[in-house]
Amino acid sequence: MKKKVVLSSVLLILVLVLTFSFVAAEYSLDVQLDKQTYSSGDNIRFNVILLKDSLPVSEQITVYFSDAADKTRLTQTIVSNQENLFPIEKSFISGFWKVEAEYNNKTVKRIFLVKENKAVEFQIQDDKITIKNNGNVPYTKTVQIMIGDKVIPQTVNIDIDEAKDIRLVAPSGDYDIRITDGENSLSKQNVHLTGTGQVIGALDEDISGGSALGTARDPDIADKFLVPSKLPVTFIFVGAVFGLGILLAIERFLQRKVKKF
Repeated sequence: MKKKVVLSSVLLILVLVLTFSFVAAEYSLDVQLDKQTYSSGDNIRFNVILLKDSLPVSEQITVYFSDAADKTRLTQTIVSNQENLFPIEKSFISGFWKVEAEYNNKTVKRIFLVKENKAVEFQIQDDKITIKNNGNVPYTKTVQIMIGDKVIPQTVNIDIDEAKDIRLVAPSGDYDIRITDGENSLSKQNVHLTGTGQVIGALDEDISGGSALGTARDPDIADKFLVPSKLPVTFIFVGAVFGLGILLAIERFLQRKVKKF
């Protein structure tokens, strides 16, 4: 009888020890970043610290990287307590980002900052200039395009990872082409343009839909059409006579109406 009591007691103690061990086992989770601010092209060096009863353990952890608005959300599966790398792509929007780690119903979140990166690429190919936004902020600037000795200002708005094509317009011939935004420049010599007429300008193909009659900008020629004082006298005279004729016709019509009554 005593042996049964002792055996039962031992089993009870073992059950209590195992139960206490299971209940007492606690996990702690944390994310360590090598710094708080990153630039495009950098690698984030990070470590997910996972401890069980204050001792490091190796487990697979799911990690999420996302911008403040959750427009971009990327996932990595890593092993805890090991250094890992996460690349900051050039197209990542600037501002606050967050990294989240999840394990065993625990979630830890840390915040880091991605700096602004204003990067633009100019290309000159045949009669076309391409402006590509390689930065992580919208590119909004007035660029100057030089065709020969003619300077044409052009305001462009290009979203992240987008590009804009501008077609060059000029009488047929070879020209030295240059584009600059004050910080970045590109030039190319002896570019052959096969245009017609006397217009020299730059055509935004997004606005014009590729039509040669779109928005070719030549300030001198534009002024001739927009400033009334430069309109031919013949057109002004014809317009005045035509307007006077309409007024006289209206007056006669009203007089006839009045006589009837």
